[in-house]
Amino acid sequence: MSDQNGEWIIGYNIFLGSYSVFEVKLWGILDGLKTLFDRGLDNVMIQIDSLEVVMAI
Repeated sequence: MSDQNGEWIIGYNIFLGSYSVFEVKLWGILDGLKTLFDRGLDNVMIQIDSLEVVMAI
């Protein structure tokens, strides 16, 4: 995750098991938002390269 200047804020990894790329991208958005909100960062922009995920949201 990066700030408005593109500078790194936080990164992490997690083992999810066997899921589709679609499911993993959705999981990443949800988990990322939870992490940011827990840190008091509530003004966020999501950038993703999957139209399928964008349409699902």
